[in-house]
Amino acid sequence: MAKEPDLTDLRQSIDTIDDSLVKLFEERMSLAKTVAEYKKKNDLTVLDSSREQEVIDRATALVSEELRGETALFMRALMSLSREYQRTLLSEGEAPEERDTMKKIAVINGLNLNLLGEREPDKYGNETLEALNTRIAAAAANLGMNCVFYQSNVEGELVTIIQEAKDFDGIILNAGAYTHYSVAIRDAVAGVKAPTVEVHLSNVAAREEFRHTSVVAPVCKGIVAGFGGDSYIIALSAFIS
Repeated sequence: MAKEPDLTDLRQSIDTIDDSLVKLFEERMSLAKTVAEYKKKNDLTVLDSSREQEVIDRATALVSEELRGETALFMRALMSLSREYQRTLLSEGEAPEERDTMKKIAVINGLNLNLLGEREPDKYGNETLEALNTRIAAAAANLGMNCVFYQSNVEGELVTIIQEAKDFDGIILNAGAYTHYSVAIRDAVAGVKAPTVEVHLSNVAAREEFRHTSVVAPVCKGIVAGFGGDSYIIALSAFIS
């Protein structure tokens, strides 16, 4: 008969794991600092988040289904904190008024956008999401904007991301197929003060009939569609004061 585990031993094991988590967090923030210093030295300002969904998927696969939502939010918050730390370090040495004038834009991608470059390239092009994010960030920097990038295939996560961006200067949203039927995402956009521009890579009006309707569009500042990845860059102009 197997020996019942001792509660004291279990607590010690949990404490050991917690200590390891703290050390891992310290290492991640230290690496974020090293990356920021490299980017500053080489005049790079792109804060890449293209691997976030892959990391989140790996983490959520380790827990039961009922804990996956909270796990995803925890992992996203950790990586967002790392990016914000990089942004703070990158802005060191700038005049306070220069930092204050940099507009903060959330670029939010939904269903299947993580497959850009391999999913139906005849409709969505060959550019990967990572490459597109890099291009958007460069264009935004030239306009005095900082972009923070998100991607999720989960409706509830997209709602949470939109809510967390409520104090941003703007949101660029490609909700994918959720555009056509997600009242939850529509209500999230309506519920935040940040102006939102809906974007699409393809000209949805020229495609299947079900794509002609957007439940999100009525609560957006405008729509840009049909210009491939440039749709996002065009959308940035909506936030130029």
